[in-house]
Amino acid sequence: MKKVKKAAGISAIALFAVGGLLLFCNPAEAAESSGQWRPIYDLAMRWFNFGIIVFILVKFAREPVKSFLQNRRKEVEREIGAVEEKKETIEAQIQEALKTLSESEIRFAAVKERIIKEGQRKKQKIIEEAEHENLILLAATKRKIENKIVEARTAFRAELVDMAISSAMKKLPRQITAEDNHKLTDLYLAGLSAE
Repeated sequence: MKKVKKAAGISAIALFAVGGLLLFCNPAEAAESSGQWRPIYDLAMRWFNFGIIVFILVKFAREPVKSFLQNRRKEVEREIGAVEEKKETIEAQIQEALKTLSESEIRFAAVKERIIKEGQRKKQKIIEEAEHENLILLAATKRKIENKIVEARTAFRAELVDMAISSAMKKLPRQITAEDNHKLTDLYLAGLSAE
């Protein structure tokens, strides 16, 4: 491969060098009085020499140049194939990433919805528990109030009884007679014997 490239490069350089010399050099002047035929002869010889060089290059450099160009074409086709395979692989990876992203968004929405439902359920449960505790506290408070009222009534009655006894103790000794004492004692004894 390197030999073919080297031969093709040398052939191309030689072709351009000889062609340039033939086409751009000054015509040879053999004599001053040569006439009109000399410029035509020089031009014909240039073209003839150029044809010889082209023939030699085509004869000997055609196969190496053709081989070089075919090898280069195959290399370029392989490189293009490799780039297209990479492109397809990358496109497949992009599609997979987009699919994964879409699935992640769907999963995220489902998780978000589940979390919201769970939060609402817990919120409702807390509200129900608070209402239940509120009812229990209200019932307990109502019982405490009723107990306080009963205690207050009992204390008020006891106080009334004490006040009545105290008032009676002050007034009764002046109003009860010895006969009343005997009647009360008889009633008391009759009540004890009935039991």
